[in-house]
Amino acid sequence: MVYSVSASEIADRVSDLVRRANMVLPQDVFSAIKAAKEKDSSETASTILGILIKNAAISLRQGIPICQDTGIDVVFVELGQELVVQGDLYEAINQGVARGTKEGYLRASVCDPVTRKNSGDNTPAVVHVTLTKGSNLRITILPKGCGSENMSRLRMLPPSAGMDGVMDFVVECVRKAGPNPCPPGIIGVGIGGTMEMAAFLSKKALLRPVGKESSSSELARLEKSLLERINGLGIGPQGLGGRTTTLWVALEKYPCHIASLPVAVNIQCHAARKATALFEKGRWTIQGHSGTHFEDNISGASYLIERAVPLTLPLKKEEVRSLKAGQWVRLSGRLLTGRDQTHRRLCELIKSGASLPVDLKGQLIYYVGPSPAPPGHVVGAAGPTTSYRMDAYTPTILEQGVLGLMGKGKRSLEVRKSISEHGAVYLATIGGAGAYLSQAIKEARVVAFEDLGPEALYEFYVEDFPAIVINDCQGHDYYEMVQGGAED
Repeated sequence: MVYSVSASEIADRVSDLVRRANMVLPQDVFSAIKAAKEKDSSETASTILGILIKNAAISLRQGIPICQDTGIDVVFVELGQELVVQGDLYEAINQGVARGTKEGYLRASVCDPVTRKNSGDNTPAVVHVTLTKGSNLRITILPKGCGSENMSRLRMLPPSAGMDGVMDFVVECVRKAGPNPCPPGIIGVGIGGTMEMAAFLSKKALLRPVGKESSSSELARLEKSLLERINGLGIGPQGLGGRTTTLWVALEKYPCHIASLPVAVNIQCHAARKATALFEKGRWTIQGHSGTHFEDNISGASYLIERAVPLTLPLKKEEVRSLKAGQWVRLSGRLLTGRDQTHRRLCELIKSGASLPVDLKGQLIYYVGPSPAPPGHVVGAAGPTTSYRMDAYTPTILEQGVLGLMGKGKRSLEVRKSISEHGAVYLATIGGAGAYLSQAIKEARVVAFEDLGPEALYEFYVEDFPAIVINDCQGHDYYEMVQGGAED
């Protein structure tokens, strides 16, 4: 029997998958995070993993994205050669992505690489189509946030490097990434093929369920060894130490030229989102998403937060000087937000001598681009973005009297020196926990650069917003202290 599926059906299904992927953490990922919490002896790691579990429950219950970076949608299509698609497959997928983004109150993050103009609806998606036997159609949506995507790497090794060289490269990629990709996540590795095939395989590896070994005994052995080595790095959840730096390592391979050994590493964050629909014998089914596995009664999830130092915003110099790297704080009051484009515009105004739209003196700037607020909420998901992207602008911003910076991940040595010289502080909050953090935001309004969309400058009023001191006035760096690379 010949089966057919219309483009409108495909668009409907993709729209549903986009929303589902961003608000329902897959069962395998949830179970892995829960298991990691139960066995990690670090109090900080256990607290963070508990918060990630609570974040998944809040997202599902309230319809807020797991993370504000709802990603660029990578779409894997397995298309049966006997299936008749009535209409344009690619157009249907992009219609579904656009509709799911709008109806799910997801953040539009896709832009032109040259002009940086935002498309406004997260299109076009990145689509990979594989032809298969039969008349089935399987569509998997993998929203890929760029805090993790930016940490991915490719290397063309010589054959003489062998599997020892491959493994060393993978471990080094994770070590250098440190806290930036919101660990613990999943490490996808592609070995062989050509440059682009290795990269594709590393992304495809992220689709395999956590805990499912490769069918190749050689790859399964390498996966186990890499998992042990990576978790032995001590990076831990959010880069704050512990035994859980990654939840799983998945390897895929393809034959390569005798003169090369391509290897690609695609790092996925702990919000390892994906959703799949299968069209089989004329019917659609959703795979792997029951939504019943989440629980909110995680003991100890807020223990460190409850003991945190309360800070009132705007900041005072004497309070900032008293903070020490490694201290947890709870922020209450008004703060400003700013990502790449807001920082660029502020620095352009400063350089030209023009007046600024806000007074920066004493302010704390939170590096965040929230997702749109669903009905009944003041803001959508509002977790931190990766801070190093603001490094080029930070010294200029600090010269305006800013006393606090907050995001996630490492800062450059130059920025760390500038923070110390200006008597300021850099805080990190919990990456990928956008739904959880949104609960502490009581008011949100755009105060400048509204045309930048999610990158606009907002003012938030927060109550008991959690963060940890990474760089204090004395020049200490808590990430290095955790790794034993700095004095404590």
